[in-house]
Amino acid sequence: MNEKYSQTKARTDIIEIARLCYERRYICGMEGNFSIRLEENLILTTPAGVCKGKLNEDDLVLVDMTGAPKDARNKRPSTELKMHLTVYQNRPDVKACVHAHPTYAVGFSVAGVDLNQHILPEVVVTLGKIPVAPYATPSTDEVSDSIAPIVKEHDSLILDHHGALTYGCDLWDAYYKLETIEHHAQTLYIAHTLGGAKTLDKPEIEKLMKTCATYGIPQPKL
Repeated sequence: MNEKYSQTKARTDIIEIARLCYERRYICGMEGNFSIRLEENLILTTPAGVCKGKLNEDDLVLVDMTGAPKDARNKRPSTELKMHLTVYQNRPDVKACVHAHPTYAVGFSVAGVDLNQHILPEVVVTLGKIPVAPYATPSTDEVSDSIAPIVKEHDSLILDHHGALTYGCDLWDAYYKLETIEHHAQTLYIAHTLGGAKTLDKPEIEKLMKTCATYGIPQPKL
């Protein structure tokens, strides 16, 4: 793993990004959960039953990789923590996870409309395919089972009829991927209302993949 994520910065980042998600309506009420892997066996995450737009640093919960709290004074961790732990267990390179319910992206899932249409070059080179995990009852082991085969090869996914899960080298990286998914969904929705989306051709996509080396990023799975 890379250098440890400072706990001070981790707490600041979670609070800021949770509020951004709430303000931008990627979550509402007490929805959403966020986490950062501080060490190999130490996770900082958001609590259950709290509005993420009103968090303070004392609300955040330290747990180990089994989900057990490390401080008895802490609040109960998110009921969807197992989903985050599944990502960390399968991806040693991942330092942070973001789970939210972005309206347009979830809307495509609820309607059964494929979000994987290659229309924006930036999405193609940064996310590639955005898989949809099979429907699973939230806050149960079903969710972990549904995403485990996907997280090994992709940095983002849609939870069918539920939300989005993104992850990366830090919390901002994961958050930007969430923004990208929702922007892509909004653009695709507008294109459909105007008569349909004009997708990029295969040769155009192949050329885009070659630009990944220029940007110094790995080619995503399509």
